[in-house]
Amino acid sequence: VIFEALETFLPIATRPKADPLVEADGTEEGNALSDRVRKMIINVSDNVSHNFKMKMVMRHWALYLLGCLKVGWSMEDNDISEQVIRPQKLILDGEATIEDGVYTGYYIGEKVQDIASNLVERFPNKAEFITDKVKGKMGTTVEYIQWWTNDYLFFTLGNEVLDKTKNPHWNYTEQVPAEPDPITGVPPVDEMGQPVMVEQEGRNHFKSPQMPYIFLSIFNLGKRPHDETNIIYQNIPLQDLINKRLEQISRNADGVNGGLGLSGDAFTEEQAAKAGKIVRKGGTLWVPSGPVGNSVQKLMVDPLPGFIYESLVDYRNELRNIFGIRGSAPQGTINEKTVGGKVLIKGQDTDRIGGGISTYLEQFSDRVYNW
Repeated sequence: VIFEALETFLPIATRPKADPLVEADGTEEGNALSDRVRKMIINVSDNVSHNFKMKMVMRHWALYLLGCLKVGWSMEDNDISEQVIRPQKLILDGEATIEDGVYTGYYIGEKVQDIASNLVERFPNKAEFITDKVKGKMGTTVEYIQWWTNDYLFFTLGNEVLDKTKNPHWNYTEQVPAEPDPITGVPPVDEMGQPVMVEQEGRNHFKSPQMPYIFLSIFNLGKRPHDETNIIYQNIPLQDLINKRLEQISRNADGVNGGLGLSGDAFTEEQAAKAGKIVRKGGTLWVPSGPVGNSVQKLMVDPLPGFIYESLVDYRNELRNIFGIRGSAPQGTINEKTVGGKVLIKGQDTDRIGGGISTYLEQFSDRVYNW
């Protein structure tokens, strides 16, 4: 039932599509620019299948207590890329937490795999170390770690740092030649005849450098970088009760056919076992002597009380209630006899999931679009 509920829940939660909103200064040129940027963001999100990736992030959150999306740049496609990261591949600060989709820790480590020959090509200064690590077998798959802070990116293999650089997603302040003299058109030089250098502040969308990971966290109490619980964890006890009731009903149903009690006066132990198999297959039982009723007795089991099945139905409904999809499941609509009733209960599901979950997804998409 958990699987059914989750697969009903996910399409409802991810159905609303968060549209990017781009604002300008109100001028005709600004409005035209903002419209082009908005269309560009929509086009990029479509190219990277953002809505599909959102569903996978949501599934990871439901299964692993945390969802994560990494934004970057594809050298192959020469365009923005999105990658869903399974939380088990991340190394997070245990004292950090998630606030409004933002990770508060100082660092993030991501476990990455590649073959040794590609690593040598990527980190030529460490070619000898990598070759020794794999004993010359360059087709070996190697796991290394990509470490991020807000200001730096570096790579480690074991205890060896393969490379390090500043945050590649941030335009830092740099030294550039001063502007030429507006009258003479000659650039200024110092007493040594060298061009005068001035600082040019890098232009960025964000106010400060950031790690390119966006997190989905909903039931977070600010104690650790993942949720305290989720809708699957909350429903495991109910699923256990459902399984228990189904086992009870199944055992009772098997016992309805009953068994045979055979008298030792008419049958040996071997004959009794053979007779039981014949009866189960619908065959005829022969009694050597005397009335059949004196030697053979049909053993019946008592039917289960009605509350067993009623409790099973109640557990199933309560599980769907916690997911917020009771009215969207087939059983929910079957129980409603009127069209208006069916629309009402489905609307309640949408309102609950939309108000409790989809708002987090909208905020999540907002951060992705800002990236």
